[in-house]
Amino acid sequence: MLRRRVRGLTLIEMLVTLALLAVLASLTVPSFGGMLTRQRLKSAADSLALDLAELRFEAARRGVSLYLQTTPGRDWCYALATAPGCDCRIAQSCQIKTVSAREHPGITLLQAQNLHFEPTVIAGMARRSALLQATDGSQLLVGLSALGRPSVCAPQSPVPGYTRC
Repeated sequence: MLRRRVRGLTLIEMLVTLALLAVLASLTVPSFGGMLTRQRLKSAADSLALDLAELRFEAARRGVSLYLQTTPGRDWCYALATAPGCDCRIAQSCQIKTVSAREHPGITLLQAQNLHFEPTVIAGMARRSALLQATDGSQLLVGLSALGRPSVCAPQSPVPGYTRC
């Protein structure tokens, strides 16, 4: 009688392969979590910087003063507004755009100042900044230059893609 050889993997070979894959997956999951946290922080900082640039541009385009109203903390928010004191927590007609912590989970706005953009750019504008922090403690600072141009930098530990302040 001729015996045919069966091709394939044995149950033990399959279990060893699955065990190795499980070990490799458990090693990479924490790094993906850190990467996701940093991406959320970058997204929030870049969003704020873009909104500041837009507000500066809109003030010049409209020929009127525009404002950034901030509420720091865990439930933070900010509003691009046509009037000072336009609270970002309440929907109002003075708001051009509002952004809240719900749009950037895990990110806290530690400190920020309300800003006032004039229609004409004057050199020597007061330098202002907003400090954002992720759940892992990494921070990004969104600042304005003397001409009112926004920039993002890392005040403490380096965040990939950003220079240290």
